[in-house]
Amino acid sequence: MTMNNFFDGKKIRDQILKELADKVAKMDQKPTMAVFLVGNNPVCEKYVELKKKLAEKAGIQFCLYKFTEKDCEKDIIDSIEFLNNDSETDGIMIQIPVAGKFDRDKLIRAISPKKDIDGLRYCLGFDSDFYPPVVKAILEALEQSRARDKKILVIGKGFLVGTPLLKALKNEGIKADSFDRRNGDISNQIKGYDVIISATGQAGIVKEDMIKDGAVLIDAGTAEENGELKGDMDVSAYKKASYYTPVPGGIGPVTVAMLFQNLIRKDHSS
Repeated sequence: MTMNNFFDGKKIRDQILKELADKVAKMDQKPTMAVFLVGNNPVCEKYVELKKKLAEKAGIQFCLYKFTEKDCEKDIIDSIEFLNNDSETDGIMIQIPVAGKFDRDKLIRAISPKKDIDGLRYCLGFDSDFYPPVVKAILEALEQSRARDKKILVIGKGFLVGTPLLKALKNEGIKADSFDRRNGDISNQIKGYDVIISATGQAGIVKEDMIKDGAVLIDAGTAEENGELKGDMDVSAYKKASYYTPVPGGIGPVTVAMLFQNLIRKDHSS
């Protein structure tokens, strides 16, 4: 059995934020991001607050646009289109999920591909200058595990992680198989893989006895259980892995840093 090695998301996030803050400090004009919060969702509000705090730490201008269910969809789209044409706004994102009465995909499509820093257009299969930050965080973990050429399985084909990740892996020349619940029982189908990337949001779906010795476990799923944040990987599986991303403290913190990296670098990734 290989010695455990884990992806320290908070440490990596802080390194990225420091590099970005140094870069921002040398800029004549501070980068500006616009964040749309559509509806009253306490979890969304918490995530937006965290982004604001970290953005300010990096010297980024953070502009919040709040809309309630009483607002008109056209007003939100008009605001997005105004910011698309505003030279002082560098990036635009919508905090997902949006309130039920609004057409999520229509709002996302309104964002310019050049300002789609959260890669939501990419998630929908439209043109975008950016990979979603969570995809970039997973690619970073894969790079650090030195396992990109191994046998990879992606569990989950969700809109925000699984589907765009599979597309990005293909784009990067990385071979991966995919699995979702329609493929049957997971327990007998993952032992042959060297790398398991899971993004189902079902706590502890990947157990120790399902994986091979020395497997790499990349966990991009989160669920709340008795007030605790849990990942797709059961913690007992960590001791069998050669490399793993813990939940919390793994992919999540790096995802936020990658959002700001998209904003500042504006690197064409798709």
